[in-house]
Amino acid sequence: MRGSFIVGGLIMIAAFVMLLAIGTNDVGVIAAMVLWGLAFGVVQLSQINMTLAAAPDTFEAAMSLNTMAYNTCIALGALIGGVFADHVGVTSVVWFGIVLVALAVILRASSSRLAAPAS
Repeated sequence: MRGSFIVGGLIMIAAFVMLLAIGTNDVGVIAAMVLWGLAFGVVQLSQINMTLAAAPDTFEAAMSLNTMAYNTCIALGALIGGVFADHVGVTSVVWFGIVLVALAVILRASSSRLAAPAS
């Protein structure tokens, strides 16, 4: 799970960099988006599995909090991305995404494994 999350995040960063580098034509955009979609699937499934591992006895409650956080982050990302796009330019939004994914990968790579919950 941990390794999949990190690899998926790194592939997502590669897709964003690819979008910046060759995203000026249709083929480049399609290739970057396909890579991003695959990486996102890996990251999302890893996140669900990490949630299950962290709270096996209360998985439904943990997933509801996860979903709330996920949707809140979508809203905040749209707000902040819109501000970046309006004031700095559209490519700044991609760079902002790269920074956020890199921070998530660094945080996950540097965190220790979750301890088993006490019974």
